[in-house]
Amino acid sequence: MPRLSYHLGQRGLHRVGPFGNLFLLAAFVAVGLASPSLLLKLGALFLIAASALLSGETPRAFLRSLRFVLVFALLLFVAQALSIREGATLVSIGVPITNGGLVAGAEMALRFLVILTASFLFVLVTDPDRLAHLFIRLGIPYRYGFALILALRFVPFFRGELRTVREAQQIRGIRPSVRSLSGLRRTVRYTFVPVLVSGLLRVDSITMSMSGRAFGLHTKRTNAEPLPIGAADGVAGAMGLLLVGLVLLARRYAWP
Repeated sequence: MPRLSYHLGQRGLHRVGPFGNLFLLAAFVAVGLASPSLLLKLGALFLIAASALLSGETPRAFLRSLRFVLVFALLLFVAQALSIREGATLVSIGVPITNGGLVAGAEMALRFLVILTASFLFVLVTDPDRLAHLFIRLGIPYRYGFALILALRFVPFFRGELRTVREAQQIRGIRPSVRSLSGLRRTVRYTFVPVLVSGLLRVDSITMSMSGRAFGLHTKRTNAEPLPIGAADGVAGAMGLLLVGLVLLARRYAWP
């Protein structure tokens, strides 16, 4: 499981507010879904990687966190290249490989990479508390904002609990496997059940704490922390507008 959690920092996109990061994420998603240009998708990937480096992420750690995304993107490329037979045949390995299949595979893989890497970077650099405050200021009930915070914070919690359970299994000489039905049942018994019980206990303690503080008593709540818009937000907004403009131009002039 990748390191899907917010990282404290003072560089790059960490200096951008939640609105700027959210707008930039929407622009990257527009590139992945609406742009027909492979070059623009490659440029978006380069921009995401550069933004991650400027935000303090090391290339090795960033790529290691995305290793499953990269493997799945490769599988998407291979599946499209083998299944689509449009265009001229370039090589035959029992199945003809056409230029249309390669282009379709590259487009699908790049679309997947752009959306997933941009989303991953958004989670790394965006404070979930400030993001929830932004949604509340936009009129979304604060109960849903608190649910968003819990969802983002429970991911590292379950990862930590899973690590604890696996270490306890190693100490007791238990090696769960999913290669057979009995092994799958054993894995569920010794891994899934302890993690689930631990999560339910944490949810119960959070519920008692919320009840003790009269959470949900009022329909609206005030926010003590302001959400100022600075120069970094302007840069992120301009970058997002540039990406959206390039998407429109790519669709208008059919860029390759």
